[in-house]
Amino acid sequence: MDAKRPGAGAPLAATLAVTLTAGAGCADTRLPPNPVPPPEVRTPMPGWFDANARWDPRSGDSKVYIEGKIVFETNKAVIRPESEKVLQQLLTFLQERPDVTRLRVEGHTDSRASDDHNQELSARRSLAVCDWLVDRGVDHLRLVAAGYGEGKPIAPNELADGRAENRRTEFHVMEVNGRPFGPPGALNGGMVLTVLSAEERERLRNPPKVEIAKVDFKKEGNIIKEERYKPKPRQENVIPLVEKSSAPSKEAPSDDAKKKKSKDKEKDEED
Repeated sequence: MDAKRPGAGAPLAATLAVTLTAGAGCADTRLPPNPVPPPEVRTPMPGWFDANARWDPRSGDSKVYIEGKIVFETNKAVIRPESEKVLQQLLTFLQERPDVTRLRVEGHTDSRASDDHNQELSARRSLAVCDWLVDRGVDHLRLVAAGYGEGKPIAPNELADGRAENRRTEFHVMEVNGRPFGPPGALNGGMVLTVLSAEERERLRNPPKVEIAKVDFKKEGNIIKEERYKPKPRQENVIPLVEKSSAPSKEAPSDDAKKKKSKDKEKDEED
């Protein structure tokens, strides 16, 4: 009974070997921890930005490439302070290129929220950029504020990085020396808001008050008399009324009275 058959222990040994090998294999397939990237790697420039790109009217490209990104408050059209550098570059571009007689400021969002909300938000954000430029001397007639919402994504909205790239503000030349520039129909699908001058916006914020003159009648001694309009009676076809008098009237004697008086006179003469 103690004798072992040839190969009787082979299955057990083989099983242990497979188990140990499998355990070692699982440990080897684990991925090493991902190191934290340094800041310069952690915040790369957006994919649509080209540091060497410059707007050139000969190229036909209407896009103006500005280094950096305009950042807004979450779900608001309020520009954050860290956007100052980008706005200054855009202002410098407009000051150095008077031949750009019209610039389109485009607002874009990610796919979160409804289509109508995103389009309105992107339009108000583009208008906020235009107002910033107008407050610093740019003619409001040179600017067009357009919002496209989530309609023109440049990255997948399923990823957080893609949504961050889609939330952007672009600048496109629409007119050079008074002549149209860029592709026709660029405003199709966008919500365009009117860019007002600084004076017009100030009047909307603080409308002029209409002052009503106050008159102190007691102090001046004036008296207000209430006069009502009384229409005059019409004079056409009016028959005047004759009032009856209490005094005896002197009417002419009738014919009968004359005859009676004549007979009385003749009788007196006969007597």
